[in-house]
This record gives sequence, C-alpha cells and structure tokens, in this order.
Amino acid sequence: MKLSVAFTTLVLNLLVSDTLAGVRGLKKGKKPKKKKCPKTYSSKDKGPKAHDNSERLLLREGVISEIPSSLCANASEGKNVMLVVGDGMGWEMIRAGAVAKQVLEELEGMGCDTSQGCDGATAEAAMAAFAGRTLDDYYTEGKGSGLSFQELEGYGLVTTSTVVLQEANSGAHYGPAYSLLEGSVSKHFNGMAPLAMDDCTGEPIDFSPLDYEQEGGNMVLWDDVLGGKYPWDERYFQEGPFTDGFDPEFIMRHATDSASTAGALATGHKAAVNMMSVNLYEEDLSTIVEDAMKCGKAAGVVSSVPVLHATPGSFVVHSNYRKNGEQMQKSFEKVNPTYAAGGCASRYQPSEEHKDKMREGGSLSHQWTLIEQSPDVMAADFYAPLAGLDPNDDQHVMVCYGGGYTASGQSNAPYRGLDSTYSNRYCSSGDVETDSDGVIVGVTATTSEELCDHYSPEEVEQLPTMAEHVKAAVEYLGKDEDGFFLMYEQGDIDWAAHGDHMDDMLGTMLDISDSVQVMMDWIAENGGWEKNALYVSADHDHYLTLKDNFPEAVAKFVIAGESHKITPQNNSNVNPWSVGIAAGRHEDDSKSVTEHISDFTTWTEEDIENVGHFWGSMGSGGNGWGSHSTRPVPVSYQGDDGCLEALEGAGYNVLGRPVAGSEGKVDQVHIHACMMKALFNL
Repeated sequence: MKLSVAFTTLVLNLLVSDTLAGVRGLKKGKKPKKKKCPKTYSSKDKGPKAHDNSERLLLREGVISEIPSSLCANASEGKNVMLVVGDGMGWEMIRAGAVAKQVLEELEGMGCDTSQGCDGATAEAAMAAFAGRTLDDYYTEGKGSGLSFQELEGYGLVTTSTVVLQEANSGAHYGPAYSLLEGSVSKHFNGMAPLAMDDCTGEPIDFSPLDYEQEGGNMVLWDDVLGGKYPWDERYFQEGPFTDGFDPEFIMRHATDSASTAGALATGHKAAVNMMSVNLYEEDLSTIVEDAMKCGKAAGVVSSVPVLHATPGSFVVHSNYRKNGEQMQKSFEKVNPTYAAGGCASRYQPSEEHKDKMREGGSLSHQWTLIEQSPDVMAADFYAPLAGLDPNDDQHVMVCYGGGYTASGQSNAPYRGLDSTYSNRYCSSGDVETDSDGVIVGVTATTSEELCDHYSPEEVEQLPTMAEHVKAAVEYLGKDEDGFFLMYEQGDIDWAAHGDHMDDMLGTMLDISDSVQVMMDWIAENGGWEKNALYVSADHDHYLTLKDNFPEAVAKFVIAGESHKITPQNNSNVNPWSVGIAAGRHEDDSKSVTEHISDFTTWTEEDIENVGHFWGSMGSGGNGWGSHSTRPVPVSYQGDDGCLEALEGAGYNVLGRPVAGSEGKVDQVHIHACMMKALFNL
C-alpha cells in the first residue's frame, strides 16, 4: 500500500505536535500520568503474611479440639504412618494398571504363560474370551478395583495446586520456577537473592491466594467447570468443541512438578515448581520425617528413582532448586534420616564424601550402614547387612543401586514391563526435524525393531524387586518402639509417562500394587488399623486417555507374546509441546494448542486403535503430551479415623492468606495435616 505525501506529512506533523506538547507540559512542572496498578491483595485484606501449620489448620476446621503444648506430647500414642506416592499416578493411570492386572490374572487362570504368551487351543480360547472386551466390563468411574490399594476403605480426590510468581512460562507449560525472591530458583542457593519486585507497584510482590488465570492471583486452582468435577468426566473421552465451559486443554496449563507437590505433602506448605520443602521465601520448613525423629520415632524414604530426586528428596532435604546437588547433599547430611533407599545417580544421592563416612572405618560407620549394589551380591542377599541392626539404637541405613553401580547406568529401578520379564521392550527414540532455514517442522520416530533391555539380566539378578525393597524398609523401621513414618515412591510411573511408554508404565503399576500389598500385610500382622495409617496417592497427574478397547488390546498382545507392542514402535520419546514451544507455536493463535501439538506427534491413527489409548487431549495424536497436568489425583487410605473426609472442600492458608478449597476434594496440604494427626495423636 502506498501513502500520499500529504497524508504522510500530516501524520508526522501530528506526532511532532504531540511530542512538543508533552515536552512543554513537563517544562511547566506537569508529570506524566502514573500507570494505574491493579489493587494488591493487601489493599483488600490487611492480614499478616504469617506461616500456618497443620495443627492450626486442623483446629480451625474442627478436626481437633486443641493443639497440644508440644508436638511430642501425645506422640507415644500415635500411629505408624506410611505414605505411598505413585509419581504421576492419576486416575486413568490407575485404571490402566487395574485393568491390565485383571487381564493378566484372567489369562493365567486360563493356563496362559503371560511372560511368554499363550499356545494352541489356550490361545484360541483366550482370544475368544477377550473379543469385544471393553472398559465397561471393568469400571468407568470412581475407585475401581484390581490393584491392592483399591481395597483400602477410604477414597477421595486431591488437588495438586502450585503457584505462578513473577511471570508464567512460555506456552503455560508447567508453573514457573520462581519464588518471592528475585530471579529463577536455579540461579542462587536458598534465600540468596533480593525480594522479587512487582513491576507495576515497584514494591515487593504481594502474594495473592486467588486464582492466576481467573482472578489475577498467584495460585493455580482447580476449576470444576473448565476441567470437570471428576477425572473420569465423560467429556475427556469425547470430541469437542464443548459449549458448557469444559476445556480439554485446561489441565495442560501451569502444571506443577514433583518437588512442589512432594514438599506440600512433606511440610503442609505450598511452594513453586522446583522447590523442595522450603517456603516461598526459600526458608527451610520442617518435614514430617524431621518431626518424627524429633519425637523419637524412626523415619525415612524408599524410592524406585534416585533417593534425592524431587519426591523422596523433598522429605529429607531442603533446597530451593531440585537440581542443586551440592545444596541437597549438604542438607541430607544435616537431616540425617533413619532410612533412605533408592537409586544413587548423578547429583541425586549423598555425596561421595558422605558415603565414605558411612562405609566401614568411616567417621559415621558407627551410626550408618551403607548397602550398595554389587556384582558379587545377588538379590537374595542384598539386605543381609540389615540383620542385627535396630533403629532403637540410633542406627541408620542408606541403600544405593543403579547409576554408577551398574554397567547400564540407569537411574531408576529396572522396568519389569507388562509381561514382568524385565526384558524385551521398545527403547523409544525420535529426532526433531528442521527445514533448510533451521525452523522446526516435525518429529520423526527412530525406534528400532530390535528390542532392548533396561538392565542386563545379570544386573536384574543383583537387585531385589520393588516389593522387596519396600518390605525391607517397613520391617526395619517397624522395629522402632516409638513408631515410624515411611514415604515410599514409585517414581518411574512418572518417568514412563513422560515417554508415553505404556509397557514401562504398566510394569511400574504392577510394582506399586505388589509393594502396597506388602505394607497392607505388615499392617495386618502389626496392630492393624488401630496402630497404623496408610495413604496412597500421587504428586500430580499426566494426560492419559484409555479407549474402550484397551482391555482387548492388552489381552491381544499378551496372548501373542508381544506385550511390548502396547507401546507403538512409532513412539518417539520426544515431548511434542516442548518442541512446539521451541518452534514458537505458543505465539501462534491461529490454531489451538492441540492442533499445534499434532504437528509434532508420531503415532498413526492405526497405532491409537491397536493399543487402545492415547496421551494428551483428543486430536493431538497418540503421543500428544509427555508432561504433567493439573487434574486432581485419587487418594486411597485407611486408618485415617475420618480426618480426610472432614477436610473435603476445606481451604488452607499460604503465607497467612486464605486459599479457597475445591468442593468434594482435599489438597495435598490436608494429607500432610492428617498424617501429622495420626502420627502424633493430635
């Protein structure tokens, strides 16, 4: 378009005139209008930014009638408390595991060898039995059945809220790793930064407990209209668009991480993504492990992933950043838990100096016993060093496996797979494709037809199963005469889900079911529910959707001896929205996020139909997510004595500010409160 000389001259004259008028105004002493800032929360509520705690929450909600003068006052009458965290284990993940376990049990009852497949007439009968089998033949809502913890009496839903401070991430992909101190938490150690300032007011950020997207606050809160009241809402299984407010992309925005949520479970306080058991000012908060030990109880963690990784680490360290190895290792040494078991890899383990002190002849060897994976010790003898040890004598145990202890170098426990053989899986891989100008245009799956092992068979023989790891922890801590707290995490549910790898994930679901059964059996033999409380939940969800034919798909592959194919060979192990954001798609409003993601997925429609499931919102492609989501997660429990039920719908405080509860649901801070009530007989 060409502009006339006259028009151009007119515009320039107007601009110059406006500029000179502004200058003349300044010369006369007039100041430019100050930008009008939105009202801060403090302007509406002058309440102090004071810390809350679980005792005050319980009192406020009428769950307890008074706060004892000391946390330890009634602790001798408290229960043993066990918390199980299925990392990333949302409602649909649980259903996938429950259905798969029931399919395996039915096939075994028909005479099938589910590790190898079915033969001859048995195979024909099995195929006929499962022909047309759908999710309706199992369950489509609520608690369901099939896994050990689904037998627990209590059941509810838990919100996994986090915060957005300073600025949101590009594409709203996860909550940001910013506290109330300046800059990313990755740039400094605990507390070592100035207060973060509000760009508009020029004052320190005034924390608001209101919802970030709906009300301009700092909390990422659940919305029953946008996300559905239940995780089994039928609209997740239907094609949109929807006219009733439901948004299948709602759960994809500002998701939390395991550090933030595990910290809430461990301390009863909220923090931002990447922050482990510190408050929003990056100050240490006492964890339930530390509280238990202060009152003479034993306490510790066991995990299928590295022992100082986000979830287990949040119970035994204090760090503003989940990857600050030096800070985490020093904190772990100070916390000094009774028991810690898991992978020992990279920064997510005690320092070598600390482990040297634990080894025979070291300065801590009188207190610590270090059990390390070795090619010279088989699984049956792995825990032999525990014989004769007693937490009542202030003896502590550190268990290390994986990482540098194995030739495979894997950081998590061996994936057993759907067939429980610990072998024959697709090692999914993919490449990000760019055009001649370097612009990202897609992803190509490069997964080999040749199957691979996560660990070598020789290494598998050296390691106990996860159920055996958990059994050792429970039996050791259970010796303590004053009681104990144990957090067990099945962390590789999450790792498998990040890779959209159903075969790996189903194996981890079998692991957690077996391990919780060990806990339930121990409880039955050691005082029952009068003396013990058990909570099984998740730190966050992912975004999995099962299709009606999922049970038949599982059975078909197991019968054929090809259970690894429940994960398509076309799987890329590449996060499509991370790639989309790198390509700048989050700035392109011409298409929905779902449509953008579909450009970077690699499954075919045939793949989705064959395996009976997909990841991400409907229409994004089979491997259409690979990240966390904000959808509430289930909690199964027993021995809670009505605490969680009493807190359904209740709010909680963050820095003294009241956060609204979610109708019919509890939050992770409420689980912490109820564990404290049970453990210390509040």
